Amino acid sequence: MPTVEEEFLLKDVHPHLSGFTPRPVEKLAKTKPPCQLLDLDCQHFLNRSTKTSTHTYPCVQYQLWLEAGKHDPPFPKNSDTNYDSNVWRNFRRNFGFQTSSKGRKISDVIATMYPLNIPPPSQLNDHTFDRYIKETALFKDENRKAMAIKQIQSDLQEFRKLKFKTEARNPPIDKKGKILPPENFKKYVHQYFPLPTPPPSPPPPFQKTDMFGQRYIPRSGPGLWKLSHKLNHPEFKRLQEEINKRRIMKEELRKQMTRALPSPVSFEDVLRE
Repeated sequence: MPTVEEEFLLKDVHPHLSGFTPRPVEKLAKTKPPCQLLDLDCQHFLNRSTKTSTHTYPCVQYQLWLEAGKHDPPFPKNSDTNYDSNVWRNFRRNFGFQTSSKGRKISDVIATMYPLNIPPPSQLNDHTFDRYIKETALFKDENRKAMAIKQIQSDLQEFRKLKFKTEARNPPIDKKGKILPPENFKKYVHQYFPLPTPPPSPPPPFQKTDMFGQRYIPRSGPGLWKLSHKLNHPEFKRLQEEINKRRIMKEELRKQMTRALPSPVSFEDVLRE
């Protein structure tokens, strides 16, 4: 397919109408204004709900939660002397649960509830509900007793997590603004163990050490020791005499060969004749 036909495969995005052609001024109506930071914030707010959107400032509930953690629990120093622990039992016996029955007014019911005396804070210590279930016959079925103990232990573990989170929202801080460690915190001194020194590298095979402890490179290679059988061969003398005899015989044969062969000049004269 030629390139001219490939250019006309896709239709024009802005087709020209049959009656007139658009002018350059009319193109300004189709162009969008530049995007600003305010447009991005509005688009972010419209695309996401207000509950899941992120805020740059904490909410009021969170500020109250932080402020409440800075104060101690409001336990009264002196408990009311005329506190009666049977106040709710007496209220049920006198009025019951049907407060709107005939002949009873709401004002009388509210009047019997006052004055509201605050009881002293209870200190359980080791006398917990878990221990009460284990040591008493509150449950006759062992399976239900085990389930109740397991549920109480899981609740206690959840209470400990909540306590840690409560302490972590406003931790104690020193003058420099650093978080103080807990009371039973033990900081171990860091023991520095130096790295073992590596063994000294062996000298290169082509270097030697002189009498002053300095290394140098010898200019010539090491000399080879002369191989000798004088010390370890039992018949060295006889062997040496035989070698000398063979050497003399070779020299005599060489002399005889030189006498028998003609000189090169005499050999050329023979060929000419």
